[in-house]
Amino acid sequence: MAYVRKTDTLVHEILSKVDDMSRVAQKPYETATVTENSAEYKALSDAIETVSWKLAPELRDKMPSEWSSRLARSKRVDVTIEPPVDCPESGRLRVTIEREDKPFCLSPEHFDPNTGSYYNNTKITFAESDIPPIVMAWFKGGKSNEATRAGIKTKFDKVREQLKSFMNQHSSLNTAIKAMPEIEHYVPDEYIQKLHAPSPPRGKAATPAPKEELDIDVDALTSAAVAHQIASAG
Repeated sequence: MAYVRKTDTLVHEILSKVDDMSRVAQKPYETATVTENSAEYKALSDAIETVSWKLAPELRDKMPSEWSSRLARSKRVDVTIEPPVDCPESGRLRVTIEREDKPFCLSPEHFDPNTGSYYNNTKITFAESDIPPIVMAWFKGGKSNEATRAGIKTKFDKVREQLKSFMNQHSSLNTAIKAMPEIEHYVPDEYIQKLHAPSPPRGKAATPAPKEELDIDVDALTSAAVAHQIASAG
């Protein structure tokens, strides 16, 4: 078994592998958990304008038609809902609501003149009091993939910190794996291959040649050093 010294690069690559493993584990749970055409999706779509105008609902019905037409430009709205207080195991819900046939008429608080761009969605956050009953039931039914994803991320974040602290206690990968073999799951393959490679035979240490045999001009070394000192002082 070869000796693999612990370096900052090795530690960085171990932590990067943990981050990569975390992303892979979370990926199955990154899709929207409220799907288009579902009853929850429709309820959120129906509630968007009401939520947008809740600070001044009376103005919504009193606007001149010209004003309404100017404000009705948002075809895609990114909705964010924090989990209700009595659903601590749920995670945040984030879903994009699209309405191509009849764009949302949003209040000046949320209206953005650039919302016509496909990549510039309006963003609206629902308070708990804004959550439609069917979506509240969805939360209470524990259907939030966000909760699962967040739990996976938390687990890997903890592993990351523990491995970082653990590696700080070792000067080589050899001693680290001997103390905790499980760490091998997080070490990049190239280091594992290097670790398990046969150790090169140790040859007899060469005896340094005396300075006379190397024809070193000691006087020249000394005079160069003195010249450097003089120049530095000047």
